[in-house]
Amino acid sequence: MTKKTIPVIVPAAGIGSRFKNDIPKQYFKLDALTVIETTIKELLNSNIVERIVICVADNDKFIEQQNFYDDPKIKIIKGGLTRAQSVFNALNDPVMEDYDYVAIHDAARPNFSNTDLSSMHDKLINEKLDGIYPYIQLTDSLKSYQSGTVKKDEFYLAQTPQVCKKSSIHTALKNCLNNNIEVPDESFALEHSQFLVDKVQGQRNNIKITYKEDIDLISKFLTRTGTGYDLHKYKDGKGILLGGHLIPCEYSIVAHSDGDVLLHSLADSILGASALGDIGMFFSDTDLANKGLDSSKIIDFCLLKIADMGFEIFNVDITVICESPKINPHRNQILKSLSKILKINANKIGLKATTSEKLGIIGNNQAIAVQTLTNLKKI
Repeated sequence: MTKKTIPVIVPAAGIGSRFKNDIPKQYFKLDALTVIETTIKELLNSNIVERIVICVADNDKFIEQQNFYDDPKIKIIKGGLTRAQSVFNALNDPVMEDYDYVAIHDAARPNFSNTDLSSMHDKLINEKLDGIYPYIQLTDSLKSYQSGTVKKDEFYLAQTPQVCKKSSIHTALKNCLNNNIEVPDESFALEHSQFLVDKVQGQRNNIKITYKEDIDLISKFLTRTGTGYDLHKYKDGKGILLGGHLIPCEYSIVAHSDGDVLLHSLADSILGASALGDIGMFFSDTDLANKGLDSSKIIDFCLLKIADMGFEIFNVDITVICESPKINPHRNQILKSLSKILKINANKIGLKATTSEKLGIIGNNQAIAVQTLTNLKKI
């Protein structure tokens, strides 16, 4: 019976000469993680990946510093002088004995899709293929150093992860190595040995980091997500602040600051996305200096924090939960206020309202709550 899980081989023994840095490209920082840490983290999130074998150079002095080094799903082995030698070494490792299929993925390609990996694995088995890989079409004009412009429709770019029948890729790589044939990727080796290979449409953001500028490019695809939740009790009054907009009503908010429950929830989601904690760590409700504090100042603080980290808000999604006051009549004014406070276009702000169906403290018109989700992106 064919196993539903696979091992993944990650060749990481190259020095990345085109990257032109003392630190190999796979160990360069992408936000809080290195490139290879980001790649391995995503592989570990796959529901079909059971083991990962990473091939490193004999003199690698960075691998032990990676956050996955002691993970029981991961085995580090000595790579070869070429990609083909590294992958062949991994295929011969005892870890591979129980598997019929294997994936190979570039260490410096952290923005791949686990969904694509799973679908390729299924297609490989269902169609009895020897190998399958993702590809993208060329968009720029293609020129040759020898013959000038060539027809780009005749060419395409192969990506990883590539999924292979283990016995087939083992035979194919052995043939190439025995005949000193350079192997750019596993699909080439399989095709060279006349094995059955297919391709599927890949993703354009599945960039392989080759040059240092690629770090900046791929960073644009990095996002962070945080959630926030806040609840405040009502008391008799003449209105509540929501997102910096005053809604006249028979209530006011019990709070140390100005009680803007929406901005408090929003602040927590921003701080959560940036792994900085919560607003109570920075704005204590026992500090007299925060008495009656304008909550937009809290948002200003949060925006400065994420800017220092190289992030900005991509979008926010907000749900207000209360029986009254009614939110929808004030929706446009709240959005306008939030757009100004967050310094983003209103079309990046989702604002919804619901009730708790007369249940609990909110249902009894004694409180209001706000739940927020914030996505950050690299500047």
